[in-house]
Amino acid sequence: MPARRVRTAPLLAAAVLAVCAVVGPADGAARATPAGTGDILIGNHSFESGTDGWTFGRAGKDIPRPDPACAGTAVTDRHTDGSASLRLSPAAGCPTPAAVADPVAVQAGTTYHAFLQISGPQASARLRLVFAAADGTVLDVSGGPAGTPGAGWSTVSAAATAPAGTATVAVRLDVAKATVWADDALITATDTDLGSQVGKASVNATTFGVDGAGARTAYTVVTGASNWDAHLVGITEATGKVTVDLPLPGATGAWNATTATDGSVYVGSYNFDDTSRNGRLYRYVPGATAVQDLGQPIAGDTFVWDVTAGPDGSVYGGGYPSGGAFRYSPADGFRQVGARPMVAPEQYVRSVAYDPANDVAYAGIGSHAHLMACPGGGTTCTDILPAEYAAEEFTYSLEAGDGYVFANLSNTGDGHLLIMKVTATGDTVTATKVADIPKVRYPGASPVVAGGVYYLSGSKLMRYDLAAGTSAAVASGLPAAGRSWGVDTGGPAPALEAVGNTAAGPVVMRYDTGTGTVSSVTATGVPAAPTNLQTPLLGPDGRIYTSGFLSGGTGVYTPMRSDADVQYTGVPQVEGATVIGDTMYFGGYPGANVYAYQPAKPWKLGTNPVKVCSLTDQDQDRPYGMVNAGGKLVIGTEAGYGKLTGALAVYDPATGSCVTHPNIADDRTVASLAYLDGMVYGGTSIWGGLGVEPSQREAVLLAYDPATGAHHEIALPSRGLRTVLGLTVGPDHRLWMIAEDHVLVYDPVSQRFVADQRIFPELDVPGDELIDAHDAFLRTGRDGNLYGTIHGRYVFRLDPRTLHATVLRRGTVEGLTADRYGNLYYVQDGYRLHRLVP
Repeated sequence: MPARRVRTAPLLAAAVLAVCAVVGPADGAARATPAGTGDILIGNHSFESGTDGWTFGRAGKDIPRPDPACAGTAVTDRHTDGSASLRLSPAAGCPTPAAVADPVAVQAGTTYHAFLQISGPQASARLRLVFAAADGTVLDVSGGPAGTPGAGWSTVSAAATAPAGTATVAVRLDVAKATVWADDALITATDTDLGSQVGKASVNATTFGVDGAGARTAYTVVTGASNWDAHLVGITEATGKVTVDLPLPGATGAWNATTATDGSVYVGSYNFDDTSRNGRLYRYVPGATAVQDLGQPIAGDTFVWDVTAGPDGSVYGGGYPSGGAFRYSPADGFRQVGARPMVAPEQYVRSVAYDPANDVAYAGIGSHAHLMACPGGGTTCTDILPAEYAAEEFTYSLEAGDGYVFANLSNTGDGHLLIMKVTATGDTVTATKVADIPKVRYPGASPVVAGGVYYLSGSKLMRYDLAAGTSAAVASGLPAAGRSWGVDTGGPAPALEAVGNTAAGPVVMRYDTGTGTVSSVTATGVPAAPTNLQTPLLGPDGRIYTSGFLSGGTGVYTPMRSDADVQYTGVPQVEGATVIGDTMYFGGYPGANVYAYQPAKPWKLGTNPVKVCSLTDQDQDRPYGMVNAGGKLVIGTEAGYGKLTGALAVYDPATGSCVTHPNIADDRTVASLAYLDGMVYGGTSIWGGLGVEPSQREAVLLAYDPATGAHHEIALPSRGLRTVLGLTVGPDHRLWMIAEDHVLVYDPVSQRFVADQRIFPELDVPGDELIDAHDAFLRTGRDGNLYGTIHGRYVFRLDPRTLHATVLRRGTVEGLTADRYGNLYYVQDGYRLHRLVP
């Protein structure tokens, strides 16, 4: 069974949001992306270049010979794509004209599907595929039946398998009786890999040291994707040139790195797809030609969240979901620090720090905040977080030095910096609160530099003087949000270091504490990497939209025209999305913020898309369920970390109001939504935010009346089912859904379940395994069947009459949408968009 996607902590995503805001142009404008790997591109497919690339002649068995009497004309009075179309009319000298596109290369034995938009009342039109050998010899002419298009635009299609010896295929339109207008000629194989849709060269985990030649170097990690290793990159600070570029074998990415006292660079990683490689520690010795994989510090951990330098070349780290901490040294290997979990039942050691002044290692805990102090990095640890901070979720971005510990505390992103003075005698630790500084941005405090620490507040770089207990602005800010702080002590005065992402690429930034100046250099040669995808959706413009996992970004794909791909920046990771009229709604994580976007207008972040509803203040985090309920947007959410109380919200585009119904499903997440006959139905999950165990044992179907606000729960027909996902209206006007490996059908008229069928018993999920809200998707196809993806394993077709499920594709799959032609789109292998003609 494949690993399930790991949901991530909110400040991690908040840090990513800071990256998303600057990786593209300031307004998030589109940038071109490389053409997908599988589309077959018909030249001049929408007649924007007149009739170039098309031949006209008399309809017949083969490719017609050119005949001026049969010539078509490119016109602009009507069109569906671009600004032109083809007008093809029978004439006395040519009663049955045909238009043939220039042939394109294909493979024998593969089935191809062609689509064309046509218009023309009283006409007869037929689309054909002409297969030919390399020498032009026609091998086969196949097509669909002739039909009358009508006054409006409609789709005509043809499908056939290329015979042996085929080298090319040409799309041919035969016309008779009356004039036909044609536009947007497209062709595809049955199964097409469309490649990555979102990607960029951006950096995350960062530390500072020297390279093999002794040059000051910023070491940072470029996030990879499923089956695409992350890379450790070394950037020479003086020039911005990449001098180190090494894969981290088996790692998808990393959020923190550190430099040990012996100069070695350590990286703690994660991997969403291979449980044997999750949560590993890597070591790089400057000058080496490869990175060392040190293994999993804590067996079963999926994340090593943070690492920090300890004494004598050692490092400390912590992870998830063990909630444990560790120490590693080249001489002694791994050993446990404190209890495991350090604070039961908490699952996160989200941050670590070490203070050589008092030989104390620190661990920041979540999803209910604690701050553990461990003298000597041993097994005895004390929680020193003052009781007044018990309501905080996470202790982030720890720093320590000179007998102080600095903790960035936050539930939603920008937070406050807690400063405490710590003394340690033997195993006894005492801490005194010194200050609590509000509005401190990620990543919190810098290391101690000359009796003070630096931090970001708003747009300013601030310094807190430990002796005086006062803060003062020292610079107007930095060019980008840094992932972590470093200190270069090799100059006349210490220099603060950071690496961040901008529209021009990653930048290395320095603040000279002696001169008070900020400088930066843009890195060159940082490798680009694809981003994992989720939440594919058909937009009102006919294009397929996908969202970048973790780093955000929006991929926009024009069906069967990958040469028109674009990518937008600025919208974070989208958990759920839907369409109302000409407007798309994206449900962003973290903070359950909802954005409205009209594809007919230019993408300009802050205006289009624009945030229209936020559930952050309602302690909601992930808007999984979204549905058009009679012109109003209904949103189903998962609560924040450490909380179970999902919500239902209703946004009215006419008034701008957004009304929330908290904990509507009794300690459950509202994970999928459907609208039928004036009622909203919600599929639920017993799991809430990470870091807390479910209080409910079974999921329910939720029924909600948007007119009155009344709601009730409907028990499922089988006991023990923990999720209801993929809720959709079926061809029989009933509600269809997936509950683990069951397909359930609910009839709102009789108010009872009329079907409960296990379709894939082999996918039975162990009782202790979390089922993510992206685990299953279901939708009704144009052919009357239902189609779905389930548990990252199958794309399937479901016969609504027999409830028989047929596996169409196997692999690591997720998400499901369809274009206007009925072709299915899903995510394969984490980061590749695939199309399947059912």
